[in-house]
Amino acid sequence: MRSRSVSVLVMGIMLFTMVISACLPPQATPEELAALEKARKDSVRKANSRYCMKHLSFATEYYKNKAYEDALFNYHKLFEYECVDEQMAVNVYVYMGNSYRALDSLDAALSTYDAGLSIIPANRSLWENKLYVLKMTGDDELIMQTKLDMFAQFPDDAELGEEIAEDYVANGMYEEAQSMAEALLVTNPDNKNLSNIIREAVEARGGDVIGFLKKEYENNPDNISNAQEYGQELLAVGETSTAISVLEGVLKISPGMTNIIKTLVRAYGEIGQTKNVIILLKKLNTANPDDIRVYFAMTEAYIADGQFKSAMTWAGKALKMDKNNGQAYANRASVYEAVAMECTNSVPNFDDKLVFLMAYEDYKTAKAKGWHKASNKIDFLKEARIPQSGDWFFNKDDYVKGGKAKPKKACYSWLNRSVVAPKK
Repeated sequence: MRSRSVSVLVMGIMLFTMVISACLPPQATPEELAALEKARKDSVRKANSRYCMKHLSFATEYYKNKAYEDALFNYHKLFEYECVDEQMAVNVYVYMGNSYRALDSLDAALSTYDAGLSIIPANRSLWENKLYVLKMTGDDELIMQTKLDMFAQFPDDAELGEEIAEDYVANGMYEEAQSMAEALLVTNPDNKNLSNIIREAVEARGGDVIGFLKKEYENNPDNISNAQEYGQELLAVGETSTAISVLEGVLKISPGMTNIIKTLVRAYGEIGQTKNVIILLKKLNTANPDDIRVYFAMTEAYIADGQFKSAMTWAGKALKMDKNNGQAYANRASVYEAVAMECTNSVPNFDDKLVFLMAYEDYKTAKAKGWHKASNKIDFLKEARIPQSGDWFFNKDDYVKGGKAKPKKACYSWLNRSVVAPKK
């Protein structure tokens, strides 16, 4: 009997609930609620339009005149009258936040920018002003997070992405830096800074820098900047032949790159390919005929190649260019010295000593004109290479004519210079 009473009671409650539910209106969806709220706000805004325009005008004028407290008073009135829709937000949140910033209320400024971004997240001015204030606070963690949030909003902003990658490097976040830079390089493969970021990240993590540069080079051999860096790194680790191949490829793309030519001059010089050095130096001379340093290098290259007459020709050109240049005299002295070394047997005879004397005289002139590096050469030649008084005594009759002497040995026959013999 009791069980039956309970069943009846339960059924009664269920029936009552069904009746009540049937009387209630159906529950609105979020979209419907949002539409209702928008309609309400639009209605309020329309009713308050006169006040909205008045306070917006006042706020704008006060802001322009740097009366920031008055500007803020009127901006707040806009919110009281529910004036600020998405369209007006563009002209309110930035200037309202800037007003707080001008009054040194940085927390209020940040809150205002954030409120604006919640409504118009694609407004760059809000992001940029927020970052500006965060930099004033010195909160590096929030600055980084804000940059990341901003980049998520503007994924095509390569400049911002690059800045984030640089920040990652500065904070030792090398894996993140590399990942960001690699992603950006896809659309900007010639960006040297991005390549440097990746390289720095790879190097900092103990990675294979040469391998990274090689991969970049193989993926894009026409990228001059990458190829140049790859070549330089190869030279640094002694892989000269491979470096030369890479750098020669750069010259094929851009023949006028004098810095690459100079690097190749050094590289070919290291492996003794003097003829290639000479070819490249001639290109440098054509590109910049007034660079006396090229004349010095050409003299040295011809000496190394055993072409002493050509070396003397270029030494003469350098002196003709600048007769007051001490290095130019030392440059020619090196030719005389090299010729004498080549022609001398085990012990220099009088002919050899005469040519060493020509070198000695030029080195002395070089020093007198300010090229003090010639001092060691002067001391060396004076000690053991130039004619001494006994040499002159025994050879004077055979060599000295009109107070001057010239070598007679065949290998010196092309030299046109003579030296003054001592009077005693």
